[in-house]
Amino acid sequence: MWGLGREGSDVLTYLFDASAAVELYSPRDERTGRIAHYILEQKTIYQDASLFIPNFCIAEVFNTLGKKRFAPSKPSQAINEDSYKDCLGRFRTHVHWGKTIYPYELNRYHIIAADQIIPTEHHHYRKVEWDRLSTFDILIISMSCELASIGDRTKTYLVTCDERLAAVFNDLKTQGVRDDVVPGPLGELDGRRWIPPECIYLPEANRRQIPKGSRQPMLNI
Repeated sequence: MWGLGREGSDVLTYLFDASAAVELYSPRDERTGRIAHYILEQKTIYQDASLFIPNFCIAEVFNTLGKKRFAPSKPSQAINEDSYKDCLGRFRTHVHWGKTIYPYELNRYHIIAADQIIPTEHHHYRKVEWDRLSTFDILIISMSCELASIGDRTKTYLVTCDERLAAVFNDLKTQGVRDDVVPGPLGELDGRRWIPPECIYLPEANRRQIPKGSRQPMLNI
């Protein structure tokens, strides 16, 4: 389904959240943008990857680009009218009919799995009171776990620029589902279904953490 990688396959599977997808169009810095485009080229040039984005993150990408154009929080984040139109055009082309980045629909399994992830989020250290994941962030983690369970977990990656999301994700990966999880409407779930894949935190990613396509040169950063 959707060209997901299977055991023994060289196809890589990536789930981009909105914070990572924006780096394909209006990167925060050259290095982060190069890493994001290296992954993009695995799909567009080498046909060695499947790229997904949660459907609700599509609206968030549009909104983030709009903020950069009309209400940037920092002057360095501002983009002009021409850049804004260019970013919108390229993103729309990529998601149209799932040509390059496939919109991944939210489903009931992702919502059920959120019960498994929420305790980890609330036990993770907070720098400040408002340092929390949103409900949609939790669902993004759930969606990455689902992609890994129906494909090849060793070749599935969540890509993000959200520091807390990456931290909670890695907590879940190292600690597993917590003992204080209350069974959901289907009762106890198969824990193997909700094992997270790998997480690529773009701002701090190094060359060893970024997989390459079968014919793709090594990332040069």
